[in-house]
Amino acid sequence: MTHMHATDVCFTHKYVTKTQEVSFDYGCTFHQFCLSGSSGSVFGKRRAGRHLVCQTCCNSTDICNIKSSCEPEDSCNTSSSHETKDSSLPRECDDLPYSSSGVYNIYPDGSTPVQVYCIMANNEKWTVIQKRFNGLVDFDRTWADYKRGFGSVSGEYWLGNDYIHQISSSTGHKLSIYLEDFTEHFVYANFSLFNLGNQHRKYQLTIDNFAGSSGISDYLTGEHNTHMFSTKDQDNDNYSNHCADLYSKGGWWYGNCLNVNLNGPYMAGPVHNKSAMYWYGWPSSYYSLKKSTMMIKRISERPQ
Repeated sequence: MTHMHATDVCFTHKYVTKTQEVSFDYGCTFHQFCLSGSSGSVFGKRRAGRHLVCQTCCNSTDICNIKSSCEPEDSCNTSSSHETKDSSLPRECDDLPYSSSGVYNIYPDGSTPVQVYCIMANNEKWTVIQKRFNGLVDFDRTWADYKRGFGSVSGEYWLGNDYIHQISSSTGHKLSIYLEDFTEHFVYANFSLFNLGNQHRKYQLTIDNFAGSSGISDYLTGEHNTHMFSTKDQDNDNYSNHCADLYSKGGWWYGNCLNVNLNGPYMAGPVHNKSAMYWYGWPSSYYSLKKSTMMIKRISERPQ
């Protein structure tokens, strides 16, 4: 009997060996991965004896996109620089052999070191992509700033959309958001699916399957899911005006315009302000928050 996860795909594959013998592969596997370096219609392979059909395999992280063609920035990378990437390097905090929270180096692209804050608790290792708690870092930044990241990983920071994309597109990921108000009450908003598109797709957000603490509602999925990232110098929202300039003063996945504003201006105390850092409805409408931490973690086995 083959044991499977709820998100796995099961298969039976007939093939012919080099000695012309007919054989079969069978089993279950996560549905996203393709053969490294493949493009076009391919038969994906995650590891020996585990296959599935993928329509198109795009980009150097070998994602099976189930679409007819690759976008320019998604093209499979077959250059020599791709060949020199070290698959043994930690791509995110979940790959590190440590158990204490703190600042570590990871390699989201397989070769370039990036400092990040890792939260390690309850046998889980989370990569922090956003951290705010004192307002010392200005989040009213340009597209280029959000692309490469800013702040200090030992303090407040945004990891960088390129790095977040590289991490979240390598395999399935989940998102956890920690929020705290000025009375030291806190809640979690958790999503079992998280992915960030590349720059060509304007870092489009994909989230799903909300589960939160008592008192917090899912205002992120309805207004912000599937939307592209916008900043004060690049307007990609659906609103007739510019959300990042009009309301938020920070980069975010705006729709028409926002119910969650975790990169908005930091307030020194509790106020009701639509331009503040807030999550609508917790603890009340447009209430400024004291702390926000966004962190992601792999939910399936790292591809080899």
